[in-house]
Amino acid sequence: MRNKILATILIFLLGIALIISATKTRPISPEVVSSSWVNWTVKRLYLAQDPVTGGWNGDVSFTILPSLYHTYHGIMTLSLLNLSPTHLEKTIEFLREEEENFYNGRNYPSVLDAYYLLTLFKEFNMSLRNREAFENFIIEDMRKSNETFLHAKTLILLNSTLAKNVSMSLWLKLRPEHSLDFLWDFLQFRGLLMESGYSPDEIPNYTVMYETARAVFDEASDRIERLGFFDLKTMARFIREEHIKNETLRRKILTSIQKYKCLDGAYSDTRGAKKGHLDTTHWAVETITYAGGDVGADTVSYLRSLEGPLGGFVGIPNYIVPNPVGTAFSVITLKLLNSTVPNETSVRDYLLTEISRESKPSLIWVEYEALKELGVPPSKLKETVEPLLKSFLDNLNLSDVYQNHYLLKDIYYLLVTSRELGIEIDERWKENVTSFVLGLKDSDGGFGSKISKIKINRLEITLYSVLILNELGYGYGDKKTVKFIKSSRQGALWWSLPITRYTLLALNSMGAKVDGKEEIAKALELRKCPYGFFSYAPCEHHEQGGPIPTFLALDILRLLDYH
Repeated sequence: MRNKILATILIFLLGIALIISATKTRPISPEVVSSSWVNWTVKRLYLAQDPVTGGWNGDVSFTILPSLYHTYHGIMTLSLLNLSPTHLEKTIEFLREEEENFYNGRNYPSVLDAYYLLTLFKEFNMSLRNREAFENFIIEDMRKSNETFLHAKTLILLNSTLAKNVSMSLWLKLRPEHSLDFLWDFLQFRGLLMESGYSPDEIPNYTVMYETARAVFDEASDRIERLGFFDLKTMARFIREEHIKNETLRRKILTSIQKYKCLDGAYSDTRGAKKGHLDTTHWAVETITYAGGDVGADTVSYLRSLEGPLGGFVGIPNYIVPNPVGTAFSVITLKLLNSTVPNETSVRDYLLTEISRESKPSLIWVEYEALKELGVPPSKLKETVEPLLKSFLDNLNLSDVYQNHYLLKDIYYLLVTSRELGIEIDERWKENVTSFVLGLKDSDGGFGSKISKIKINRLEITLYSVLILNELGYGYGDKKTVKFIKSSRQGALWWSLPITRYTLLALNSMGAKVDGKEEIAKALELRKCPYGFFSYAPCEHHEQGGPIPTFLALDILRLLDYH
């Protein structure tokens, strides 16, 4: 549902934003955006890509914000490798913020959150501000539900006197059975008892439990190649804790776990997966270290790539549901920044499928522009796009513009796309459109008072009208219209990034001078976020930016010849 909402929002924004100049975009120079900013933008777009389709959904906020879950898995994986976080101080600040969130009940904390926090506090030798609050939270949660491993483990981390009783209670519920699930539970609950201060001699029924666990281990040792991801971890942990010397078994486990490794060095819990995850990478590294193996440099690089500049590790979702608009703008942004598009073949296939389902020329245009950047031949694009535009033409009634002035925008895109691809449009239809648009002109030089009296709507109608007329070769350049457009300016910009960009395109098409270029550039500077991307409004939060406002800002700079 969340991704559907995001897709709807993106398409709505597109209705305001989308015009891509027919002129080839030139690179933006370091005077405007730094190489560090470019690197962050590119890196975050790479992180936000769906590995299956190659698509994006336009949301990149999660590529900058740390999450407790991912920070736990990231930090503990680094610890296994005797490595420290890159941004230690900021990571500690993040954990302090999460501690306060826990006390305040923000984000509805769970026992799992308490466990993650306490584990990380122990890792960094940090002291709790209110230990009693954590203990009371665990006690209250145990009253509402059955005691679990997490309850016991958290109490141990708190040095609570309750830890021994809860750990023993869990052990007493354990029943010996011939399965790897039992072997895992045996290791877990035995670990709790040992950490709570018990010795094996003090643990009831320990011999029977241990002998069963050993029998399960011995039997599973003969079928390592057929064991799943989590069972391999169980076997490796038993080897380590029991100090078993079996080089053949150890090598079989290390060979088997590598079948879950992905191309980027991450691990999945599914063989042959295109994308791994931070949690499964953590568990795989545990398996490797338990079995005495070495972790590759590519896995370390993967871990480092998920460290955020705000501390901790960013929370990349396990699944990203793409949409064609977010994908197209992400492709165009990468190309504007002279960067490659990862998984390019999949991206191209995805967009070719999606564009064939579009009906609005504005949506068709941005996906067409992205496909053009991806190297799809003009003949293929024409074959795909022509029937879509013809269908729009067949169903268009110009009188509908009075109810929906954004149809003018679609007409403009239809004309631009048709011209670029050599799609013929009936001359009589062009004459009708020219006559219709000229009929929208008002005495003050603007267009559209018969459609709407709202200022921003009239400005949009005026911009669309000018662009349509000049795309039709009318050569429109009325000075009263230029004056109307310039007088509609709100401060440095014309209302917003999208409308500012329309304005520059319209003024350029009329050969009119753009005043106050420096003010526009300064307004864009306020919208540039420090760790990549531009945002629609002045950037006050690191997660505000995205590919659409970034494209708009970069192309506004291009239209201003700001290099």
